[in-house]
Amino acid sequence: MSTHPSPSRVAAVILAGGKGMRMGGCDKPLLALNEEPLLTHLIRKLAPQCATLALSANGDAARFAPWGIPVLPDTLDERGPLAGVLAGLQWARTQQCDTVLTVPGDTPFIPATLVERLLPAPAVAVSSGREHPLVATWPTSCLERLQDWLAQPPSPHMLRVRMFARTLGVRHVTFAGHTPDPFFNINTPEDYASACRMIEKGLINE
Repeated sequence: MSTHPSPSRVAAVILAGGKGMRMGGCDKPLLALNEEPLLTHLIRKLAPQCATLALSANGDAARFAPWGIPVLPDTLDERGPLAGVLAGLQWARTQQCDTVLTVPGDTPFIPATLVERLLPAPAVAVSSGREHPLVATWPTSCLERLQDWLAQPPSPHMLRVRMFARTLGVRHVTFAGHTPDPFFNINTPEDYASACRMIEKGLINE
């Protein structure tokens, strides 16, 4: 009998706590792709793979009200993406989930097999020889360990997601043979233009 967690006990958290400075300071999940916000694309792909999902974001939560999902603000300041992971783990515990999947809010091409490939947690996605630390699964049992990690004086080293993940013995899972790269993310206007072209051409990972 498999001991892997089932998708019914996985909570997905879309990480959107960044400021999008290279995109002019925008909310990247609200960027339009083929006349739909990127957030809509992400929810459509993630919802069948998990029991519940939420958005990690700061500021006025009302801007995300049309999607009707929980919005999780950081509970710690100046802790970078790990603060979003922490908020996701705290929320997942309240949902009786034992695993959190995190996905950046600017990755439109995530595969439909993402959760099953990244179970059991902890695991991180790799494509084209590159690790994607925020495309990962986290056991909710690591919540207290992350709290202790973030309670230390902040430093660039301590705030790196991959450094904390290594303390958990994270597995690396390679996604090969996908076009476009399933973890292509939108950092610049040029990336946004490329994503729009790929969406228009129907290059969506299934």
